[in-house]
Amino acid sequence: MRKNEATAYARGLTPEREFSAAYMDVRNLRSLLEKEPECADNEIVHAVWDILIEQRYSSQRMSQLLYRECSKAMAAVGHGCPDSGVSHSALQLQVQAASSCKKYASIEASGGLGVLPFDISLPEPPDSFSGFAPSVKWETLLSNAEVVGEPVFSGRSAVMDAKGDNRIFAIKILRKGENPEGLHLEGRWMERLCNESAADGVRFDCPQPYTIGGHVVFKLEGLPADAPENLHEDRFAMAYHAHSDYFIYPNDDREDKRSSAEEMLEIMGRNSFLLGQLAGRGIVHDAPIPLFHNRVQATRRTDEGVYEWRRFGRLDRWLDSCRYPNFGRSGLRDFEHLQVMKPGRDPFYWAIGSHFMSILLVLGSWFRAQEPELCGLDVNDEPIDARHLFDADFFEQVVKHCFDKYYHGFTGKEFHNEIDLHIPELVQDMINEMGVDRHMFEFMRVVDQELLEDDEFRKYLIKCGMKPDKAYSIEKNKEDIPLTTGPHLGDFNSTISLPEIIEWSAMAAGCCIASRALGDRWG
Repeated sequence: MRKNEATAYARGLTPEREFSAAYMDVRNLRSLLEKEPECADNEIVHAVWDILIEQRYSSQRMSQLLYRECSKAMAAVGHGCPDSGVSHSALQLQVQAASSCKKYASIEASGGLGVLPFDISLPEPPDSFSGFAPSVKWETLLSNAEVVGEPVFSGRSAVMDAKGDNRIFAIKILRKGENPEGLHLEGRWMERLCNESAADGVRFDCPQPYTIGGHVVFKLEGLPADAPENLHEDRFAMAYHAHSDYFIYPNDDREDKRSSAEEMLEIMGRNSFLLGQLAGRGIVHDAPIPLFHNRVQATRRTDEGVYEWRRFGRLDRWLDSCRYPNFGRSGLRDFEHLQVMKPGRDPFYWAIGSHFMSILLVLGSWFRAQEPELCGLDVNDEPIDARHLFDADFFEQVVKHCFDKYYHGFTGKEFHNEIDLHIPELVQDMINEMGVDRHMFEFMRVVDQELLEDDEFRKYLIKCGMKPDKAYSIEKNKEDIPLTTGPHLGDFNSTISLPEIIEWSAMAAGCCIASRALGDRWG
């Protein structure tokens, strides 16, 4: 009886079917197949697949919801249908859709693979901050930590050499308005990962937290005169010893710190493996690099301007986002961003997609870092063209290397081309868009200006590159103000100019998750 019902839904999915009716049919079919995947046959699978592969209804505003239902219906068959022929067909067709569709059909086809569940024993996250933090004097802390040389502030962190080979000591101080919970989580994750960082023979110099009576968060007394002004009034801080490579990045644009091609390949591949290995255990880094749709509106947006790649929005200041990635020569860092996530749900798939998108962006930024001054607009206000800095063959090699390493870390096995990754096409699109600074402007809306005090407003304009005399001559709250803050990927309040990077990241995420969930049935 349910088989007949499923067949009736499928046969109604003709190209002439009105969108809302097609959506309800597929939604009902998906619900039925998730409960009783044995109802599926190849006719049903192909009826759903046709909507995806033809990208039928793409002109409809809500087409993404329909494609999501199609993908989850096919995934339910691929994962649960007892007929191996039907199951295999559903999986192969979904892989084909993920590899060849565009925009919303692409990420939802990949998302159907990305929500396949797999069983792991999830670790318990660290306990929350108790609220208690012991106090310590600045001089006492430095003495106990056996530092040598004077501390140098970089943002809110003070960094100095420590006794021993290739060791540094860093003190990370809470900013105004921040919660000490983040510092506490970072220290506790450090403690846990230090015990595992030598696994698999892969270099990961995990920082070692400094503790006082078992507490990783403490209050500082007697800060030096050159400490930043924007620090929390209670002077909450945490500290750690790390390898001297800790603050060296794969895409470093400092002339004496730049990585060669071989060094970058090794660093990026190793960190891709580490990100994948942790994610495969359900420990997901939710910010390999800080991605924003819109920084200038962050204070009044409920999402704080944070980027949600599945919406295909414009990516704010992509080179700035890549400047200090949360991975480097010594391994991963900023563990306050680690979250325990259960596979088989959209947030897990979205997070893995963000990993791949972050990796691709940092790879692109490495080429630009060879001549960091070649950026923005020229003397005639024309976009700088830096495409000559990119080596397409090497770019393809490093993208493939990072994917292979992430896949290995995540699944525990080698990738055998179970899906066509289309890397040459991706790389060419990335070079054409990342190599020319076409999108340089954004606007500070009047409503955003109203949220700032006058002095904050002027400082923000200057921070965004405006000359001080002009910043102090502008009348606040009168009109939207254009700011030259790029390069961005896309125009202000528009869509991303490089959708291919999102489609590929979604496909890569779906591929890794499906391989882990399906085991020997994958490929």
